[in-house]
Amino acid sequence: MKYFPLNQILYGPPGTGKTYNTMNKAIEMANPEFDLNQARNIIKFEYERLVDEGQIVFTTFHQSMTYEDFIEGIKPVIEEDEDGAKSVVYEVKDGIFKELCKNAHKSQFKKLEVLTEYSFDDAFDELISEANQQIEKNEHLFLPILTNGLEQKVIGISERGNIILKPNYSDNAKEYTVSYSRAQKLQEAYPDLSKLKNIDKEFRAVIGGSNSTAYWSVINYINNKINTEKTSNSQNISLTPKSYVLIIDEINRGNVSQIFGELITLIEEDKRLGNDEAIEVTLPYSKEKFGVPANLYIIGTMNTADRSVEALDTALRRRFVFEETPPKYDLEGLKQELFGFKAAEILETINKRIEKLLNRDHLIGHAYFINKDETTLIDSFYKNIIPLLQEYFFGDYAKIGLVLGAGFIKKIEQDSVFANFEHLDYSQFEENESYEIINHRNNMTGFEHAIRLLMNK
Repeated sequence: MKYFPLNQILYGPPGTGKTYNTMNKAIEMANPEFDLNQARNIIKFEYERLVDEGQIVFTTFHQSMTYEDFIEGIKPVIEEDEDGAKSVVYEVKDGIFKELCKNAHKSQFKKLEVLTEYSFDDAFDELISEANQQIEKNEHLFLPILTNGLEQKVIGISERGNIILKPNYSDNAKEYTVSYSRAQKLQEAYPDLSKLKNIDKEFRAVIGGSNSTAYWSVINYINNKINTEKTSNSQNISLTPKSYVLIIDEINRGNVSQIFGELITLIEEDKRLGNDEAIEVTLPYSKEKFGVPANLYIIGTMNTADRSVEALDTALRRRFVFEETPPKYDLEGLKQELFGFKAAEILETINKRIEKLLNRDHLIGHAYFINKDETTLIDSFYKNIIPLLQEYFFGDYAKIGLVLGAGFIKKIEQDSVFANFEHLDYSQFEENESYEIINHRNNMTGFEHAIRLLMNK
């Protein structure tokens, strides 16, 4: 079995496939037997199946996320009485994580039906035993026949273990012998006598000439014994617990100390339920004992370019394994030529410049270039890449120009825009330079020229 860290965070700049990869990782944990080397739509179908079955839960952290949403909290519930009057009551409701922990902690059983067979031999032996007991008491065992109110009585057992019968309605009636071997053949052929239509004809086809009434009475006794004496017992077989996965997208956008609360300790591997150092806490609202099961995995994603929140809580950081997801340049979807250059070459050139001006946390992900053609690349530049660079550099177009080149950014030459003010010496002020983005959306030739300038060609 492949080892998976219980708590891990995929981190990297935008567009590197962090959320995309969580799907594969979650499936690999929840269903290790699934083959991930298949078409994406098949993988997506398996992911949705596991979500529907509750083994995978996806959530996104944000600034408004609270402990009450994640673990448990008091929530308002609207109740309506018989007259239609509505009132608000407050109940303790389980949050996303607590509910998933409960599901993961449930014991998994498989119901196994164990059938205790009661054979023809068992029934035939019991018939003989019961008949002998009656004979010893100078009485007889009576076997019903098809005609209501009439019976066959067992008057003896032969030396060869065959049953001797005589109709009960007359002392002068003829005796009949029912042999073990012929009775066995009939019972195998007709375990359900209700399906018989012509007893004489159908019995004769199986055992030849015989007294069908005598044999019917014995087979009827044996069939009833088999059906009433066989028993079925069910046993619960304990199964290996299923794996459950919680995906937390944008984990660093929430106040993790507030959201996780006491779980910061409980999610540690050795503190999970079932381990030697397992810890349970009493939750503040429900007063229930609570621990985190060992078969629950947490996968977080973290955008390293996100400056809207502070760094991830140090206490939580220590309890997670961090896996970097940098831009990849060797993917199949980056090998196509765009305006005379490999898509991977253009992406790598842009990222080298960003890393020099900023850092590797603010690179451009391969998602903006993968499987693009010359038309869709133009769309990606103006809808994704350029706006991202504007955010990275706080609108410093000179630096954006150093990344993209003169084909995308140009300086606006203009005279002074200030009003004439005689009491001010203009020389002591330095005017900011103005730049604008060159629009090549409907000009493929111009865009191609801009890409060549970007690549210094």
